[in-house]
Amino acid sequence: METDAKEYYKLILVDDEDEVRGRISSKISEESGFRVVGTAGNGHDALELIDEHSPHVVITDIRMPFIDGIELASVIKREYPTIRVAFITGYDEIDYAKEAIALGVKSYLTKPLTQGDISRFLTQLKGELDDEFRRKSDEELLRARYEEGLPLLIDSHFAAVLSATSQQSAEGVDALRAMDIDFDGKPAVLALVHVEEDQPHEGGFAREGQKLAIRASMRSIFRRRDMDYAHFYYHDRFAFVVFGEGTLFRRELDEALMESVQTARMYLSSDIDIGVSPPFQGFKELREAYVAARKALADSRFLNTGRIVYLEQLQGESAQPVVMAESDAKRLEYTLRFGSDAELHEALMVEQGKNVTTGDSLRDYRLYTVGFLNMLVNFSAAMGVNLTEANGGDVLETVNALSGPEAIFSWFESLALRLRELGRRETAANTNALLNNAVAFMSLHFADPDLNMERTCDHVGISVSYLSLLFKRAGTTFVKRLTEIRLHKAQEILKYTTDRIIDVAEQCGYRDVYYFSHSFKKYKGMSPKKYREEQSTD
Repeated sequence: METDAKEYYKLILVDDEDEVRGRISSKISEESGFRVVGTAGNGHDALELIDEHSPHVVITDIRMPFIDGIELASVIKREYPTIRVAFITGYDEIDYAKEAIALGVKSYLTKPLTQGDISRFLTQLKGELDDEFRRKSDEELLRARYEEGLPLLIDSHFAAVLSATSQQSAEGVDALRAMDIDFDGKPAVLALVHVEEDQPHEGGFAREGQKLAIRASMRSIFRRRDMDYAHFYYHDRFAFVVFGEGTLFRRELDEALMESVQTARMYLSSDIDIGVSPPFQGFKELREAYVAARKALADSRFLNTGRIVYLEQLQGESAQPVVMAESDAKRLEYTLRFGSDAELHEALMVEQGKNVTTGDSLRDYRLYTVGFLNMLVNFSAAMGVNLTEANGGDVLETVNALSGPEAIFSWFESLALRLRELGRRETAANTNALLNNAVAFMSLHFADPDLNMERTCDHVGISVSYLSLLFKRAGTTFVKRLTEIRLHKAQEILKYTTDRIIDVAEQCGYRDVYYFSHSFKKYKGMSPKKYREEQSTD
């Protein structure tokens, strides 16, 4: 990451003294490459700011009320492993050094603070962060790391193990064992990683390159934590088989997966979901573990879970199905059909607030989504719009790819607005076609003095009231438009023939020559005779 006038490293400053916070904050200029996005007077408030802003750096005093700097750094290391922590210390607080080193805190600011101290500190810290961003987001470096150890060959052997053919599976197992990859007698879990679709990637990463980078990043995280693992790519996702068992292993695994999710978002601009299988042993149980991890990912799309989904968690708790109340469904469908775009948005926000909850409880939104789909199917049919074309692909596939209830609401609103727009276009096109058809019929039969709206409507196949509405929307009426057609034709006959005025009137559908003359004069501002005389002198 190279900072410029529009891009900074986000920094949160924590100190229980208002004066100290203000003095340090005032000394952090824009030229430093950092921006103070929040300040806090204690560790509790700091954690709220961290959750809100996802900063790159937290600078904290060691001695504070409620949660001191050491405890705050410990929480950050556990829950936000990508955030850098720096301490503000006094000369008499050197005893904290051992604990700080254990927490990975390597940067210090020593009181009393001067502008020079802060400038030098930020310059050094920025250089370290720049190097870290370049290292973690360098596609070629990550690709080179990934390509070590014949990964494509390993992937193909794992694919053989997961195949339905027993012979291919046995051959794949033999090939992996020959490469010193063996599961026998080693308890493990399988973590299946799904990279979210259609995300903009900084630095021009292609989607496949982004997957390689995320996979390499996760390898680095597992290696740094001394965790034993194997990995492979299968059916557009990659999986890590992580070996171990027991409470400490599961805790370490969870921290590693959490760091993987946060690293992918912060350094690689990607959101990933990870489905984790129950424990298994040996190659014979690998396919079952893969299916379980895939099920965890699939189920999570309709359950209110986080980015890391354990199948045991989904099975261990009873997921509460969410069903839209009948009265709410009717009200929402009415708004969908007849409300404005703003009213639809407001109705969806109310519905989301009533039914989408956060927290640890699992809630199953499958039935809820079915209700949404039913509304869209009915609405698209009423609008005369193809739902698949409006969605840009199969609707069920799109829904299955959505992650969480918020995404479902967002997709529903987006598609509903798209259907409305296409419906308006379709209606306008149909309206224009109907009106043009009516006018064409009138232009063909204008000489018939008995031509009226009823005959025209019979030809077009619509009601008199609807044709009247179409003419009204066009800013005219049936009679006015027919008169314009007849008198325009009269001008041509007067200009290019010597027919008598009474004959011209008859040719244009007028039985009464005097009424024809009256209408022509009102239309052109002169009598038919005067108009012919002027045309002959031109």
